[in-house]
Amino acid sequence: MENGPASKKRRTASNLSARKSSANKVSASIYSAVQKLCLILGFLKELLTTVRLSDSCILQLAKTCFTTFLVDNMQLLQLKAIGVICMVFSSYTQHRSYLVDETLNLVRKLQFSKNAIRTYHLADEEQKQIQMITALLVHLVQFSANVPDSLKGTVNWSTIIDASVDANYPINCHEAATEACCLFWTNVLQRFTAAKSQDVPEAKGIIENLVQDLLTVLNLPEYPAAAPILEVLCVLLLQNAGLKSKDTSARCFAIDLLGGIASRLKRDSVICSKEKLWILQELTDAENDSSKILKNKCCVCLGGRGINMACDVCGRCFHPDCMGAGSQENLQRDSVCPLCFCKQQLSVLQSYYELENKEKGKRASTAHKKKTAIPDEVTAVDTVQQILLNYLQEAGPQDDGNLFSRWFYLCMWYKEDISSQEKIIYYLARLKSKEILRDSGSGLALSRDWAKKICLALGQKNSFSRGFDKILSLLLASLRENSPVIRAKALRAVSIHKLLKLYMMYIIFIWMLDITS
Repeated sequence: MENGPASKKRRTASNLSARKSSANKVSASIYSAVQKLCLILGFLKELLTTVRLSDSCILQLAKTCFTTFLVDNMQLLQLKAIGVICMVFSSYTQHRSYLVDETLNLVRKLQFSKNAIRTYHLADEEQKQIQMITALLVHLVQFSANVPDSLKGTVNWSTIIDASVDANYPINCHEAATEACCLFWTNVLQRFTAAKSQDVPEAKGIIENLVQDLLTVLNLPEYPAAAPILEVLCVLLLQNAGLKSKDTSARCFAIDLLGGIASRLKRDSVICSKEKLWILQELTDAENDSSKILKNKCCVCLGGRGINMACDVCGRCFHPDCMGAGSQENLQRDSVCPLCFCKQQLSVLQSYYELENKEKGKRASTAHKKKTAIPDEVTAVDTVQQILLNYLQEAGPQDDGNLFSRWFYLCMWYKEDISSQEKIIYYLARLKSKEILRDSGSGLALSRDWAKKICLALGQKNSFSRGFDKILSLLLASLRENSPVIRAKALRAVSIHKLLKLYMMYIIFIWMLDITS
């Protein structure tokens, strides 16, 4: 009877339960070990901010962190490793070349081992993921623009005034980020051109995956470095590394990449031109006429029923659901919209700065008085920019990555502002305006969808978006090449990406020139 079917079933069931118990114990032990490793990496990141370590320790630490990316299903550990690597990249500038080289080697290893899967989840973006290595690249570039040490902790207005930050420092930070992008893409393209014929598909796949990920995070609030990274790639592709290369396959590949990027730029431009978000009207309405403000209608959906929120400054009305305030506690009938709130913030910061300049003028002699400039009033562009900064400061994680993202934005805007060097203190104060003006209250919350639309609109003003015409003109010029392969690639780039209409206008223009001549 002991060897009967019932006995066999009992033994099988007991064996299965024993295996499950053993597997659970192993999983629990692995989970515990991973948690401890994450805790250790977190402590090491904090240590890097307080203690200056030797070069040997730094290189060994970075090498250890890079190895975590070669292990599957360790996303949390890899995120911690990204934080440590970025902190090393920011604090130890002499090792940036080494870190970029290690990143390139890691890209090749992941691609070769078929582990180039997208496991980095984008914040508040459903079903959108990128490669962990792309996330590392974006964060490295953002951390290359190092935040001044005096602004990394809790600050007030006195801290801003006492911060000895040179007027060229934000520009130098932007140049450092551009240099990091150039170092990365130059090495990538050099390896592509030097690759053997059997390795070319692999090299193409690496670049295509990176570009696809960068286009995914382009114009998302948390990743301002995506645009400069793509811009540097386009510049290199338009030069000897791409369209001017002697290698036909390299030129064809450059045309494919530039066509895809140009398509995205054109699509974003069209979407932005059709956007009717009331905040963005500040960028288009030069007169900023207050009579255009709708009364008794929601500024978001233009509906009239159910209005129970109104800005007590400009009088704009809103539905709570349209403002994303349906679930907010202590909802007040009267509040301040994000536009007016940021205008008030910037006005106060300007008044502080003007007062400080007057006090400096009294203490300094006329011969040594430094020329300063403050705009007569808060501009619409500054206001919309500050809305985005406030959103990141309030809605984003309170970590170093968030701070460096906001600083990266300010460095880009600082470079575009022709009078920025005369108001460096004003720009520094904008980085942490919420801390400086603690008693200023808070405006109505800004939704994630609004923040992305604002980011898209501001992105249309940067140098990357303005480079669309340059890319298109060179793609059209490729249509007149002698090589039929290159002409076919260029035609496909301008036609598939809905640029054929511009191409036909170009052909008609050339035809008319031939007739007149």
